[in-house]
Amino acid sequence: MGTRTVVAVAEGPVTRLGQLVLAGEVVDDEPIMPSTLRMMDAWVLSVVLDGEGRYRDADGRDEPIGPGCHTLVPPGFPHTYGTEPGRRWTELFAVFTGPLFDSLADLGILAEPGPRYPRPAPSVQALRSVLRSPPASQRAAEHQLLAMADWLLDTQDPATEPAGLDLSPEIAAAVERLADDQTAGLDLHEVAADTGLTYDTFRRRFAAQVGQSPAAFRMARRVQTAATLLRLTDMTHREIARTLGFADEFHLSRRFRAQFGVAPRDYRRT
Repeated sequence: MGTRTVVAVAEGPVTRLGQLVLAGEVVDDEPIMPSTLRMMDAWVLSVVLDGEGRYRDADGRDEPIGPGCHTLVPPGFPHTYGTEPGRRWTELFAVFTGPLFDSLADLGILAEPGPRYPRPAPSVQALRSVLRSPPASQRAAEHQLLAMADWLLDTQDPATEPAGLDLSPEIAAAVERLADDQTAGLDLHEVAADTGLTYDTFRRRFAAQVGQSPAAFRMARRVQTAATLLRLTDMTHREIARTLGFADEFHLSRRFRAQFGVAPRDYRRT
């Protein structure tokens, strides 16, 4: 049976920047959503991690959604999304309000309502870390909202869209898998086999189309996620290293220096 796991307390404190009303994760379960269009008096963010469903709204959008889909809907906008009856998915969601997010929308920084697939996708682990526990004070709640806004900017910034890469279908699929692999858990030979290519052919084509070897691409994404966690959370260097599959914080620090030119501690202070 599936479970519905709440990862943040409902009705967080109201702050000058807004309020995190509710956040949670549907884990291999059927989401509780109406079949007809609904309007919320708050912003709604949904990130589909596994499974498939459908999104519909008052603008006439009616389309399937699946893993990697980020749906952001503003207050007062009629919409609905979810799985077919009896089907399951895994979804991270947040409901929030406030002038911080309204201002970003007024400035045109947040995208139009509805689903999108940002590339490269921002770190889901970073979002989980932002939402993982209720803030202990008003100031902590404001920091949490600022961290959410920072994360949302990574999903909306045009710079996160593909920069003119012309990827073949098998390499595009491999890029997606490796970008999602935040712990180095995937075997690269297995990824190559799933593309239908020999490992040597896969590695050559990946490097030619992406500009990096598969191993280098995956390492760069893991270090980038480490930077996001340093920026958005209070996780220790050891916790970040463990979360992302590095041997220890010293291994993480070496890789981080090589990619960013500064130590994680100095990066966090900037």
